[in-house]
Amino acid sequence: MTSRLLSLFALAALALAFGLAAGSSGWGYAAADIVWQVRAPRVLAGFGAGAALGLAGALMQLLTRNALADPYVLGVSGGASVGALGALAFGAGFGVRGEWLVVAGALVGACGAAALLFALSWRLLARAAIAAAPETSVALLLVGVMIGTAASAVVSMLLVLASDLQLRGMVFWLLGDLDGATHGLTACAGALLALALVWPRARELDWLARGDAWAATLGVPVARRRRIALLAAAIATAAAVATAGAIGFVGLVVPHVLRLLGLRDAASLLPASALGGGTFVVLADAVARTVVAPLQLPVGVIAAAVGVPAFLALLLPHARAARG
Repeated sequence: MTSRLLSLFALAALALAFGLAAGSSGWGYAAADIVWQVRAPRVLAGFGAGAALGLAGALMQLLTRNALADPYVLGVSGGASVGALGALAFGAGFGVRGEWLVVAGALVGACGAAALLFALSWRLLARAAIAAAPETSVALLLVGVMIGTAASAVVSMLLVLASDLQLRGMVFWLLGDLDGATHGLTACAGALLALALVWPRARELDWLARGDAWAATLGVPVARRRRIALLAAAIATAAAVATAGAIGFVGLVVPHVLRLLGLRDAASLLPASALGGGTFVVLADAVARTVVAPLQLPVGVIAAAVGVPAFLALLLPHARAARG
């Protein structure tokens, strides 16, 4: 496992160098001012957002024991979208001040959604009755989906009421966009804080993933661990969405890819998901900046367009081997 993690560290370093060499005018390292003032903040933002999404996805899949869970089932991203688009709709404008207002709006919306999620699911997470454990996971997912659905309704209303000038920026934000992203430290801090909350007790997350009955017999405080894992996933998701918009695909697929590669225990899977998610987003953004240069595509579009066939190519041989 250590060798795989070291390989991921090396791959992440190569991806960062690759991202710094990618520009809207072509490949190669430009003047130092361009590299460090324009490209480096964007690469850092992409790596931080991807790391936070990969980590949040792994946590949600462990917490809910659902292979289809991703960071966005919490509804936190929906709240962030409402906050960010609300800031854009009510005159956040352009420039540094406008960027900070959008980030602040996204963080406020994400925190509001997370608070609502905890308020509605607190008793669900506290259920210690072993027989109710599966229903608890399903109910938690349903609470998150309902919050996300309500947020989607508000987002739709904001899009309908937006002017043509505002609409383009809103749509790009919803697709996941790193153009002008300068708040990479926010996403990196969110990912590190989330990892610090859960990694010291990673083995207990493995036991939780095997079932609450198993974990309880081993002395795990089930309700407390569930709440901490949920809090960590909410923090990571909020930081990522506030930084780069709603980049899809990463949190769902990156943990699965790493499991297919043999990283299954939480102590390895969680940091590996952070490294893998950050690496993937940096590489996808490098392609988004250069494939139709000087135009720039939303990174979320490239992430899905490149990631889906790559994941299927990795998954299908394993599925055939399992059948036969």
